[in-house]
Amino acid sequence: MYIFLDYDGTLVEDRSEEFYKLYFSLLSKKSNLPFEVIHKLVMESVYETLKNNDKEITLFEKFLDIISSKSSLDKNYWINLFISFYENEFDEIKKVTVPKENIIKKIKNTNHKLIFASNPLFPKIAVEKRIKFAGLSPNEFLYVSHMENSHFAKPNPKFFEEILEKLNLQPENCVMIGDSDFDKASELANIRFIHIENNDELEKLFSENLFNNNE
Repeated sequence: MYIFLDYDGTLVEDRSEEFYKLYFSLLSKKSNLPFEVIHKLVMESVYETLKNNDKEITLFEKFLDIISSKSSLDKNYWINLFISFYENEFDEIKKVTVPKENIIKKIKNTNHKLIFASNPLFPKIAVEKRIKFAGLSPNEFLYVSHMENSHFAKPNPKFFEEILEKLNLQPENCVMIGDSDFDKASELANIRFIHIENNDELEKLFSENLFNNNE
């Protein structure tokens, strides 16, 4: 079985308010832009990125094009800013990250193949750090979604379909574990969804013997 896993609210507690407050405070200092300015600029750029369904351009490229057009700063400026930010200041985000030990323990002890299927709203460097903040290693996942390798985001079913196609997987051999309707959109790609609070289904899934599955 291939298990797709969400991040916020699934692998870690959903502490969105604390996360965004700290994230944009750090980014504001880094960019020398007021909190309200950088917050509005980034969030509007992300929103427009998610509406763009061009399958030829990655989310990272879409985001850079949009944020550059919204500001007087070119793409190289934004690339350098964000990469430096994620290499350095972003480490402070760990202090507002609370792993969900129950699910972390389950996935560390399973033989099922794991796919990191959090919404790809961060570049690879940030995603890999977020995985480590949860007490895991990127190497524990068969595939990790991020802005550079994704063209779509949840709840667009094309997000799931792209992963299925890349890994040559059949949806009936997959399951998505998450906490929101964005994750439940996996059903539109014929991937079964299990809510993170459905303990009975989780226990059943993780007690299954991999070698009994028809993959």
